[in-house]
Amino acid sequence: MEIKQRGTATGHKIILFIYNLFGYRAVGFLLNFVALYYFFFTPSVRRDMKSYYDAMELELTHAAYFKHLKMFAFSIFDRFVSRIKPQDLTFCIHNSEVVKLLNDKGGIILLSHVGSWASAAHTLKGELPCMNIVMRENSHESIKNIEQKNKRENEDNVNIIDLSQGAIASNIQIANALMKNELVALMADRFVDEKKRVKVNFLGKDIYINKSPFEIAAKVKKPLVSIFVTNYLIQKYELKLELIPPASIQEMAQSYTNILQNIIKKHPNQWYNMYDFFKEAKV
Repeated sequence: MEIKQRGTATGHKIILFIYNLFGYRAVGFLLNFVALYYFFFTPSVRRDMKSYYDAMELELTHAAYFKHLKMFAFSIFDRFVSRIKPQDLTFCIHNSEVVKLLNDKGGIILLSHVGSWASAAHTLKGELPCMNIVMRENSHESIKNIEQKNKRENEDNVNIIDLSQGAIASNIQIANALMKNELVALMADRFVDEKKRVKVNFLGKDIYINKSPFEIAAKVKKPLVSIFVTNYLIQKYELKLELIPPASIQEMAQSYTNILQNIIKKHPNQWYNMYDFFKEAKV
């Protein structure tokens, strides 16, 4: 599944320049115009997201679409803030007993395209072990260069295991990370390989999600934890961790999906699968 990336390197540079010169609030004002631009010039995204709003039994009004775009813009911006000035963001962590378990044993982390997981990953050194994120690097090269230039001293707390290097190399890195009691994080709500998918019920519809994290958890007997980082005020996030009990692959996948469903019902405009999710993920 190939998802088109939005945004340009020039736009990122302008926003970072204003942030460094005038601070967070100035960028917060500017992001209104960023959201307004995409409001008028991305009608296809609005059409694609209608299936999500319909499944949520919500009306995709002009105001709802604008607010959704603005929340997405903030999540992207906060990813950069977490690298430059992590003190500008506040994270309220729930379920501290799960945090202790992960520090003791490491584990498999289930990420989702909800909220701003990337901001937390780059900010929580000391609270969580090293996080190895399994993903396919598909950012524009120019945007990746901007991110690289804005690394922080504790950037080594996050490591990318790039799937494009091949299955054997990726699996070796995953195994090594788990042996060191580190975290291995995978996107669970989006499958990229039709051979690695599992059927679940989501918002009353049968769909497929990524099977890989549940397979790995079943094999290595490590804790399986879903993490959701949702915004509740400007510059403030809640980080919720939930331990998924060992079970069959299908049962663990459904448990995760149930948690995901509860989260987006509380934060419907922080769902960032900005395409026709049900068309792509349907059974």
